[in-house]
Amino acid sequence: MTNGRSFALIALVLVGGLVGLAVGLAGSALLGAITGVICVAVALLAARSVQGTSAPTDPSRRRLLAIAGLLGVAAATGGAALGRTVRRVTRPDPRPVQEAMARDLGAEYMELVARAYHPDRSGDVQLLAAPFNSANYPQESRSLVPRDPRTSHASVWMYLERVPLVVAGPGIAGLDSEDRVSLADVAPTIAELIGFDDFLDLGREGRTLPGISRQAAPPELVVTFVIDGGGWNVLHEFPDSWPNLRRLMREGATFRNAIHGSFPAVTASAHATIGTGAFPRTHGVTGHNLRDGRKVRKAYGELGHANPGDILVPTLADLWSDATDNAAWIGELGYQVWHLGMIGRGGPSRTGDERPVAVYWDEAAEPQDWRSQNDELYRMPLSTPSLDAFDDYRAGYTPNPARNSAFDPVKPKNLHCCSTPVIRYQGDLIEATLVNEPVGSPDTPGLMFVNFKAPDYTGHVFGMFDPMTGDALRDVDEQLGRLVAQLDDRYPGRYALIVTADHGQCPLPDASGGVRLDPIQLWDDLEREFGGGLFGLVQNVVPSEVYLEADVLWDAGATREDVAAFLRDYPYRRNIGPYVPQDAIEQELLDRQQFAAVFATTFLDTLDGRDFGAEFGTGIYPEAEIGIPPPVD
Repeated sequence: MTNGRSFALIALVLVGGLVGLAVGLAGSALLGAITGVICVAVALLAARSVQGTSAPTDPSRRRLLAIAGLLGVAAATGGAALGRTVRRVTRPDPRPVQEAMARDLGAEYMELVARAYHPDRSGDVQLLAAPFNSANYPQESRSLVPRDPRTSHASVWMYLERVPLVVAGPGIAGLDSEDRVSLADVAPTIAELIGFDDFLDLGREGRTLPGISRQAAPPELVVTFVIDGGGWNVLHEFPDSWPNLRRLMREGATFRNAIHGSFPAVTASAHATIGTGAFPRTHGVTGHNLRDGRKVRKAYGELGHANPGDILVPTLADLWSDATDNAAWIGELGYQVWHLGMIGRGGPSRTGDERPVAVYWDEAAEPQDWRSQNDELYRMPLSTPSLDAFDDYRAGYTPNPARNSAFDPVKPKNLHCCSTPVIRYQGDLIEATLVNEPVGSPDTPGLMFVNFKAPDYTGHVFGMFDPMTGDALRDVDEQLGRLVAQLDDRYPGRYALIVTADHGQCPLPDASGGVRLDPIQLWDDLEREFGGGLFGLVQNVVPSEVYLEADVLWDAGATREDVAAFLRDYPYRRNIGPYVPQDAIEQELLDRQQFAAVFATTFLDTLDGRDFGAEFGTGIYPEAEIGIPPPVD
C-alpha cells in the first residue's frame, strides 16, 4: 500500500476521533462515540471497496485496514470521552452556588428542607419557588387565562407552614402556647394521652405537646380532625367561618406556633407525619410523587388498591394495634389516598373482620361514593349513609353567587366535591361510624382520623380568596361542631379531640406579586442545556422536584448540582410557553426569578451535622413570614 493511502487511512481515523470529540463537546459522550465509530466504519468500507477494485488485497493490507479500524474506534470513543471531560472541567464549580442559595434561604427554612430529604425517595433536584410564586401542572399551563385562580402550594414558606393545632376535650386544661411545635408532635401526644409508652420510647422526631399530660383514666377515643388546606393564612382570610374551631381554641390547649414541619407543605407528607410522629426523611413519604428505583410514581399506588408500604416506619396506629392484640378500633375517614398516611396499615396483622376502617371518596365512579382504600387491607364502616341523602344535598345546593363563576370546574364532580353536599355527606359518614362501630373502649382506646378535603380543593380550583373557599371552611367547621356534640353525647368525659390542618394555601400570584412556573418549559430548558444525547434527560417535573436520568446526566458531563446552579437565575420570561395568551402574561414581572433556591440531592447529603444557625443565618425572605397568630378572642 502506498504512503498516500496510509496517510488517507490515518486521516480517516483522525476524522472519526474529531467527530466523536465534537459531538462529545456538544453534550453526549455516548452519541459522540457512536457517531465517530460510524464515520470510521463508513470510511474503512469505502477504502476497502476502492482497494478491491484497483488491485488484489494482500495480508499486509488487510492487517493495516484492521489496525486502522481499531485505531479509528479508539480515536472516536477517546474523542467522545475527551469531549465529555472538557465539558465537565470547564463548568464552574456549582457548590458555592448551592451554599449561597442555602444562606439566602436561612436556617429555619433549611431545616424544613433537610427534614424532607430522603435519598431513596426524593427527586434529584428540589425546587423552592420564590415567595408567592406558584407551580402549575402541565394542563394548567396550557389553559391559562388572565388572573387564573388555580394554584399549588408545594413550597416551604411560613404562610403555607403555619397551621392551627388544638387539643380539646374533657380533662384537657385550657392553654395558650407560643412554643414551636409541628405535625410530628401529634402522634406522641396521642400516645401520651392513651398511655402508650412504648411509642414514646421510640425517640422519633416528634415530642408530646407541651402542657399535655395523661389523665388518671385514658380517653376511650381519640379523634384527630384535619382541615385540609385550613392553614392560618386561610383562617385569617375568612375569620367568621370557623366559630366552632375558635371555641375549641378558647377552651382547650391551643398551639399558635404550630407548623407543618417539612418541605414541601403538601398533603401526602403531612398526613404521614401526623401518623408516624416523624418527618419525611424518616417515614419516606416525601410528597405526592416518590422515586422507586429508576421509576417515579405516585405515593401509595392506585386508588382502591392503596399500598401503605410506602410508609417506611410503623405508624402509631400500627403499633397501638399490635400492642392491644388488634383489639383497639382504628379508622381513617378521609377523602383521598394521601390521608391513609395517618394510619398506615392500621395493624399489620389484622385480617378479615378485624381490618381497620379506611375510606376515600371515589370521584371517578358513577355514582360517586365512599370506597375502601384497599379491600384486602381495610374495610368500610359497618353502616354508611344512604346516597339518597347526598342526592338531596346536591339537589338543594346553590353555589355561592359571589364566586368567580368564570372558573367553575368543567366537570360537575369537582364542583360537588368543593362544596357543601360532600362535606355534609362526610359528616353523615362520621356520625354513622360513631353510632354503629365500637370506636371507643375504656380498656383499649380507639383512634379515629378524619380529613375534610374541601377547603383545599376549593383553593386549588377557585383560589384561596374566592367565597367558595370561605364556604367550604364554614361547612367543615359546622361538621366539627357536629362531631363535638356527638362525642359529648356518646363519650361524655371520655374522649380527646385534636384539630389541625395540613398546610396553608398559596395566594393568587397575580394578587401578590408572584408568577407561575410552567413545568413544560422548564423540562424543555433542561433538555436543551444538559440533554442532546440519544435519550431524554428529564423523567418528570412536578411542582417541587425534578427527576432526572442519572446515566444521561453523566453522559452529558454534568451533575445534579450543575442543574441546580443553572436554575438559580431562571427568570419568568424564559419560562413562558407559546400556548400562553398574551393577556395572561405578567408583563411587568418578566425578570422575576422563579426560584428562591434549587438544591441538588447531592448537596442535601452534606447537611448532616452542620450548624444551620451559624452557617445559614436568618435568610433574606422576611415577606414570607406571617408571624405567630394572636390569641383567639
